[in-house]
Amino acid sequence: MSDQSYSWILFDADNTLLDFDSSERQALQQTLEENGLPCDDEILALYNQINKACWHAFESGQISRQQLRTLRFEQFFGAINATADIPVFSQRYLYHLSQSAYVIEGAGHLLAQLHIHFQMALITNGLRDVQRSRLELSGIQHYFQEVIISDEAGFSKPHTGFFDFTFDKIGSPPRKEVIVVGDSLNADIGGGNAYGLHTCWYNPEKSENQSGISPTFEIHDLAELRNLLLTN
Repeated sequence: MSDQSYSWILFDADNTLLDFDSSERQALQQTLEENGLPCDDEILALYNQINKACWHAFESGQISRQQLRTLRFEQFFGAINATADIPVFSQRYLYHLSQSAYVIEGAGHLLAQLHIHFQMALITNGLRDVQRSRLELSGIQHYFQEVIISDEAGFSKPHTGFFDFTFDKIGSPPRKEVIVVGDSLNADIGGGNAYGLHTCWYNPEKSENQSGISPTFEIHDLAELRNLLLTN
């Protein structure tokens, strides 16, 4: 249980509340099938690895948003020795992704409990049209006072500009009253730490933290967050 009293919870979306990996697999499979290309677990794992590396490069400022859209597929098709119209493939993939929303088990119940006691905002790195659609489909959007998407903010987590934008949206509460909850040590925990916020790392796989980034708290199940934040 935390001794700190929070007024705001900033929740990451993908792989914290929404199962992005499942949506990604579904969208990629649909897009590959449209192009007459094979799709199996090995291919899905390969794309997941490439996509995560490209997103890390984007979050670190090494590539632009537009480069992210195409670079991951250029690398992917190079790796599987196949060809495609990359811009068209990317557009179709993003469409399928926007139509897929899987809520992580227990997330809806947790939000229903927490929103009675806290103000909450969703903070997510992603493309506006994709994320807005997925959130609407998920059925959890109404729990949040604000939804902050990097594509709209002009900055991505962990950039300070993203958190400046977020704090403008939520009325600039005292930073000691705000906690960030997310699965990414770099984007969520590192970004929150650098902004002077408390952070909670959602680590369901119980992965070893070799990043050098230290969260204020660590949980392995979303249900633990309720016990951490609520005294009763």
